[in-house]
Amino acid sequence: MKAIKWIMALVVLAVAGIAVWKWQTSPEVDNVKMTSAKISDIKELAELCTTEIYEDVPVKGYVGTRHLVARATLRGTISFELDSMDVDKTGDTVRVTLPAEKVDVKESTEPNSYVVIDSWNDRIFSKQGFTTAEENKLKAMVRDNFVKQIYAKGYVKRARAEAVSNLESTLGAMTGRPVEVTDPTPNGAKR
Repeated sequence: MKAIKWIMALVVLAVAGIAVWKWQTSPEVDNVKMTSAKISDIKELAELCTTEIYEDVPVKGYVGTRHLVARATLRGTISFELDSMDVDKTGDTVRVTLPAEKVDVKESTEPNSYVVIDSWNDRIFSKQGFTTAEENKLKAMVRDNFVKQIYAKGYVKRARAEAVSNLESTLGAMTGRPVEVTDPTPNGAKR
């Protein structure tokens, strides 16, 4: 019985010794997989977004004798494409001209962001509802009006002023030089 215990102990020690030897002599295996990076679109990285606007707006319209009243939540952003900036690095001051703003308005995707309050037809026995295309046409008109309101309420003017301030501090920190940002259209480039 003692001989079997000794043989088992030797076998366990031999297996453990072989495992340690294999582990010590095997090449290191890297646990990190490296793959080539591909950049498909960096356009959004070169945009400075200064203002986001969320607002509930009424949707009122008609197609023929059919009428619709609804409420929609719209999301607007005012941003600037930094890759289209004019930059003059000659001399000791960096001079930058702020580009035209990009105003983008979309319908919110949050729950209950679009609610039909009422719809009716002036003719008694005519079709009541709206097709999706007709409703989308009304929503497009509301989005266009919302863009005009963004300019009228001064959101673009404030966004341009914030962009000038942000660019001066950011570019100044990056370059270590004084930065002068000019805004050729402080009330907005597009109307």
